[in-house]
Amino acid sequence: MEIRQMKQDKYLDSLGWGGGIVCLIAYGLNTQQILASTSLAFLTMNIFGCCCLIYYTYKKQAFANTFLNGVYLFMTVLALVEKF
Repeated sequence: MEIRQMKQDKYLDSLGWGGGIVCLIAYGLNTQQILASTSLAFLTMNIFGCCCLIYYTYKKQAFANTFLNGVYLFMTVLALVEKF
C-alpha cells in the first residue's frame, strides 16, 4: 500500500471515529439533561456527526449504515427547521 493511500485511510478512519464520538457526546449530554434535544448545540453536533459518518460509511461501502445515518440526518435537519 502506498503512503498516500495509507494517509487517506487514516483520514477516513479519523473522520468516522470523530463523527461517532460527536454523536455520542451529544446523546450523552442530552440524556444527562445538559443539552435539550431541541437545542442548537445538540442539533448541530448531530448534523456534523452524521455527515462524517455518512461519508465514512459510504466510502467503506457500508450502505446500510449510510442509509441509517442519512435518515438520522434528515430527522435532525427537520428538527432544526422546526426550531427556526
